[in-house]
Amino acid sequence: MELKFIDLFAGIGGFHLALKSIGNKCVFTSEIDEFARKTYKANFNDKYLDNPNLFAGDIWKVDFKRIPNFDILCAGFPCQPFSQAGYKRGFKDNNNGNLFFSISEILEVKKPRAFILENVRHLEKHDEGKTFKTIYKTLKKIGYTFDYKIIKASDFNLPQHRPRIYMVGFLKEKINSMFHELPFNFPKPKILKKSMSDIMGGFVSKNLNSKEERVIGFTLRVGGGKSAITDRRNWDGYIVNNKIVRINPRQGLEMMGFPKSFNMPVSDNQAMKQLGNSVAVNVVKEVSKSVVKHLKYYSK
Repeated sequence: MELKFIDLFAGIGGFHLALKSIGNKCVFTSEIDEFARKTYKANFNDKYLDNPNLFAGDIWKVDFKRIPNFDILCAGFPCQPFSQAGYKRGFKDNNNGNLFFSISEILEVKKPRAFILENVRHLEKHDEGKTFKTIYKTLKKIGYTFDYKIIKASDFNLPQHRPRIYMVGFLKEKINSMFHELPFNFPKPKILKKSMSDIMGGFVSKNLNSKEERVIGFTLRVGGGKSAITDRRNWDGYIVNNKIVRINPRQGLEMMGFPKSFNMPVSDNQAMKQLGNSVAVNVVKEVSKSVVKHLKYYSK
């Protein structure tokens, strides 16, 4: 069954790609960064992207009532305020932290059947758990169930740990009353078959002159811009066949689960920044499959 979804804080379209690949249709996108918008549009030929009301920039400038009806809200909302590597200001960050409330307002106005949210693992513990409790209570008050799980990209055949918290909820009034309290089942991890040696096209070792393989790579992180993050490992690269090799956007795309055909019409600096901000496509795809299955069996 084809479900309609919206893609908020969309980045380069990891959610879009994942949900579209399992037969669903995106009807609205919001992304404020001009370079990410360029990459997004270069990869999706949906006609709605030509409509500025449907391919929006600043989410706070959108009339939520005019968003087309949809079934699933998807959002990898800005994580820097909650990240251990960021400023850790949470909801006090007026530029990013409060963007969660645009999500809750859209849910309240549009009442979709479900949501899928993604953020950094540290969100669960931020401000002694107060931030996460606010998110939980806000979504429950609107009328949604709430389940969450920390999932690594390496759980779904991508050779980087990249632990992220996934939050899933269903509108109770649209769920068969018999199953109100039925827990959502997150997908079970799969065996990691792909290694960094596969990604880099040569034997990746942990150190120079070492025969010990680095199977799982460094987590791709935000790079450049005004980010407070100074970790440069996603630029400085890997030891491949005993030579230091700098990772490139093509390899970064593969680490994130994007297809080889994915177009990055921006500089390498921007491309790596966009990948550091993106979601792991394999994980989103599997979580989305579970959400669709849950809706199929337990919704009215």
